[in-house]
Amino acid sequence: MSYGVIAFVSTHDAMAAEKLLKPLLPITMMPTPRCITASCGISLRFELEDTDKIREASQSLSGYQLYRIEDGSYTPL
Repeated sequence: MSYGVIAFVSTHDAMAAEKLLKPLLPITMMPTPRCITASCGISLRFELEDTDKIREASQSLSGYQLYRIEDGSYTPL
């Protein structure tokens, strides 16, 4: 199973992103996967088909990186 993750530099950035994206797209707050090194332990999970929508909606945000998670490994998007 593959899915997308938005990892953040800070908890503040994660909370701001959730507030912005949750009304627009189906996202879920989750712990940052261990395979991703980030300063914040909170990430947002999203469906990969929403990647372009996530990028567009999050242009006003900072301190984040998008990843594709598949079989326990990650690839930056």
